[in-house]
Amino acid sequence: MDNNHIRRLGLQVINKDKWWDMLSRFIDVLRINIFLVDGEGHFILPPDRHRFGGKLLTQKNLGFDLLQQTDFLKQFVPVGNFLESENRYGLRCYAVAVKAAAKETIGFLIVGPVVVNKRQERCAYAQAAKDLGADADELIGELNELRVVSNMMIKSILELLNEILRDHIEMALKEQQTSQAPANGTEAFTRDLDRVAKEIYASVAIDEILVTLLDVALKMTGAQAGSIMITDKEKGRLTIKASRGLSDEAAQGASVKLGEGICGIAAQENASFVIKGQQGDNRIKHLLKRADIKESLVIPIASKEGVIGVMNLSNSQREVNFDTNMENLRYLTTLVSSAF
Repeated sequence: MDNNHIRRLGLQVINKDKWWDMLSRFIDVLRINIFLVDGEGHFILPPDRHRFGGKLLTQKNLGFDLLQQTDFLKQFVPVGNFLESENRYGLRCYAVAVKAAAKETIGFLIVGPVVVNKRQERCAYAQAAKDLGADADELIGELNELRVVSNMMIKSILELLNEILRDHIEMALKEQQTSQAPANGTEAFTRDLDRVAKEIYASVAIDEILVTLLDVALKMTGAQAGSIMITDKEKGRLTIKASRGLSDEAAQGASVKLGEGICGIAAQENASFVIKGQQGDNRIKHLLKRADIKESLVIPIASKEGVIGVMNLSNSQREVNFDTNMENLRYLTTLVSSAF
């Protein structure tokens, strides 16, 4: 497929204002710079120059060479389902392919730079700056702003971003098809049908994002089972939308009132609970009746507008340390909430 067709396809599904709003929220949540380029590496939405490595990406004097190279996308190599680039400071950037209708790649979401696993010693960065003729203090100041992530955490972030992007693009294509529907005697019927189809699709796509979040959380913590419940504010209830390791009877349509049960209290109070056997927060202690569960975690999924759901993870065979993963889980749940 020729480049002109791909550019036209990109223009159809990428509304710059909407995408910038979406990417800004991702940047706020993740504390990682994110920008968008077309299939040839030209900016569609440039990096935020003032946050999380923005100066490294845009100021040549700091020696971060990624964007200073001709055809910088060639510096990325496949790592699993994504692309990765490592620069002379040991910083990593990742590329998530943005695909449209027939799976044509219309661009790439560039995520980074980030420090993976551990920062280098200050003296190592200072020496690298000296070798490149860069200002060491300015460089180290920028490096200190960068987030340190584990390999598993960055993979989880990329998987969720990929899922949300796919949902966003397919919805954009669906909206475009709806707006181009021919006007005729059945126009009202067609419009209602399209609206219902869009609502059904949106529900299915959100469910897929929730399943991805749950799978990532289980993998990250080593928990054996889990579920995600979503809030229905009109009914004042939480209902299971995704589950793993639960019996069909336990998962099928299970719901609780807001304020009742552990998940209901977590949602109403926007509070997380780490439960170890029969030990837990005083607010829920009277509800801890399952001796078969060694350790569990209940964490709300919240946006600026409030709590939209609750994720519950549990282990019955051994204890796991949920505490060390709390910050990362909060980042992921907030990222997912931006898709609602």
